Amino acid sequence: MATRLAPEPPRRSAPFDVEPGFYPDAGLWLYGNARLLGTSLASISRAFGHPHHTPKDMELIEQEAERAVLEGRIIVTGIHSPAHQRAAIVPLRWGAPRILVFSGGFHHHLGPDLKEEPFRAARLWRYQFDAKTDLVISRRAPDKLPTFAQFNPTVDRLIEWITARLVPGILFEPR
Repeated sequence: MATRLAPEPPRRSAPFDVEPGFYPDAGLWLYGNARLLGTSLASISRAFGHPHHTPKDMELIEQEAERAVLEGRIIVTGIHSPAHQRAAIVPLRWGAPRILVFSGGFHHHLGPDLKEEPFRAARLWRYQFDAKTDLVISRRAPDKLPTFAQFNPTVDRLIEWITARLVPGILFEPR
């Protein structure tokens, strides 16, 4: 039942890799290869928390991400801190898919045509975002602004829940 305070969720008109869509059972927006949710997932716990990591921390984050990618797991990470960005670059170097969790809408992070990599260092490894390969997830609608916080426990928690397959309503079964 739709009300003024709780409007009816938007209906999808195309697959998630063609246009962003709202996944009402989970209350999340998805854009990209949603089949990745049915694969072996990994998060890099060292990237969570405060945004100030030492060079040694960053090296360990990169090594842990590389180990997960080489084991065939899909990295689930954010982009809101240098540590998360470091983890997000590793799959690009190996040509592997990744799942990125955003604090804002897809248009802010990927540009108006949803083709830009979400941060500068990623553009060194891939010319543009590929929705057939990667998946992006957000609690916010595509046109909403992000929180602009480098410390974002809400995004960190969502990453943990996705990796642990605890998000209610998402079908994590392998396809």
